[in-house]
Amino acid sequence: MGTQATRIPAVTTGRRQRGFTLVELLVVIAIIGILIGLLLPAVQAAREAARRTQCSNNLKQLGIALHNYHDVYKTFPFAWMLYVPGGDLSQLNVQCWGTRVLPYVEQKPLYDRYDSRFPAIDQFAMLPPVKQNLAVIQTQLEVYLCPSSPSSQEKKYQSDLNPAGWPLTWEAAPSDYCVSTGVRGDFARLAYARYPGGPGGSREGVLQFNGNDPYRPSRVDRDLSNIASIRDGTSNTMMIGERVGGGQIYLRGGQPAPPGMPWDALRKANGGGWGDFLNGEHWYSGSFQDGMPGPDGGPCAINCTNRRGAGFFAFHPGGAQFLMADASVRFITETVDAFVLAAMTTRKKGETFQMP
Repeated sequence: MGTQATRIPAVTTGRRQRGFTLVELLVVIAIIGILIGLLLPAVQAAREAARRTQCSNNLKQLGIALHNYHDVYKTFPFAWMLYVPGGDLSQLNVQCWGTRVLPYVEQKPLYDRYDSRFPAIDQFAMLPPVKQNLAVIQTQLEVYLCPSSPSSQEKKYQSDLNPAGWPLTWEAAPSDYCVSTGVRGDFARLAYARYPGGPGGSREGVLQFNGNDPYRPSRVDRDLSNIASIRDGTSNTMMIGERVGGGQIYLRGGQPAPPGMPWDALRKANGGGWGDFLNGEHWYSGSFQDGMPGPDGGPCAINCTNRRGAGFFAFHPGGAQFLMADASVRFITETVDAFVLAAMTTRKKGETFQMP
């Protein structure tokens, strides 16, 4: 007799198991995409807030450095210096404020390598001190760079004054901060249109030029400034503002200026480096709202262009940061009243205004 196999009935749960349908997967993917779209601006805003804080800390450190310099020398450093006796370029010496404060931004070894008796100019590079000076100003320093700025990715840039009639070239590491030596041109006329006396009188900033006037070589200017000379008040007067450095000129919205003249020449004389002496020459006159230059400037001086002599420019949404003469840092919106910005620039014009 054969053995009959025992059959075990299958156990079922009474429910059919199934996977996601294509429609359900598409819905889930769409929801994830929406969530990412909602979160991304918040993440970007948080990152920009961190970058802006670091940028503010850099300006604060520069403010402390300038005050420590003042404690030692009883004056702030010059904005820039030009020594060219009788117009003889063979005896040229040019310097700027950025090299003067190196010991006070924890760069004493770099400062010790720099010989201020010689310029940092290619045409004198056969002299060992000049060659060493050039190497110093080509050193990228974080304290001079705003993390929000594209220049933080740029190691160095080329300057060339030949188009302006000065046979001088050099390379320098970028700086996103520059002094404000004064306010002039159309921006000053617009700012002081309703001010008693108009734009007349003193419109100079805190840090000033020192040496031979480049257009009048026989004239010597020595206008160093100390705290006592800031008669408008240190908390009301700026010393340094953000102006994106490096070898690029930007227009409204962060768009690079088009290639060709005059932009090619302007890029190479924009004073966009911490050791670039042109960084100290910044009497600004404004620009049109799109960043293009007017006949003698224009009504916009914040975030329209970083062109030297036009105003201030940062990649922060809505405005730029400024170091005041009391070493505090303020964020000023790009819509600030022209009179207020001009009054913040001058050190002894006597304006009365409400600080934004």
